[in-house]
Amino acid sequence: MPRILTDYRLYDTETRRLLSLCGTLGNLEVVHQKLVAEIVLLRLFSLFENFVSSLAAKIACGSTYVDGTTPVLLFRASSMKAAKTSFQTHGRTRPKYQLQWSKASEIKENVINVIDQGDNLVTVVDRNGTLIDELRRVRNKIAHNNAQSRSKYREIVKRHYGAYMNHVTPGMLLLAPRFQPPLIEQYIRQTRIMVKDMARA
Repeated sequence: MPRILTDYRLYDTETRRLLSLCGTLGNLEVVHQKLVAEIVLLRLFSLFENFVSSLAAKIACGSTYVDGTTPVLLFRASSMKAAKTSFQTHGRTRPKYQLQWSKASEIKENVINVIDQGDNLVTVVDRNGTLIDELRRVRNKIAHNNAQSRSKYREIVKRHYGAYMNHVTPGMLLLAPRFQPPLIEQYIRQTRIMVKDMARA
């Protein structure tokens, strides 16, 4: 039986490393601090997406949460591969060919016919939808920087500054001294709490 604890420990270890890296940014030139902060954010979101997709598949296989509680399933898969296939096809009139895990709504839609919507995974995702969305918007601005990502990123700047300021790049936002600790550290710590709740660790 696949173990959720393995995924949780990996996430815990990798995000501790990111926090440690953030603690050394003051040794760099300011321009490099911002660049590294953006890379850390990209890494953080990638870790989160990988964790959620693996956690969902293990739950669908019948794995218990870290604390020993049993997930509430609508359908049980026989393997990790079968779990991913079940997210794409089980209970659907049309297959969902591409599974994405970057929005709360996507996560819930992926598992809707396999994991009960009252299960812990779904309720934690629901509770943290705003955080997941904020991380995704900052990530997309860094990774894509197209018209759509810029438009959605503006809302995050407004949320934190009260108005949109064109000069506030993701690197500046993540390290702005007006936020203590800096947002990049807050994001890491908040996702660590969210992932711990998801895994019931």
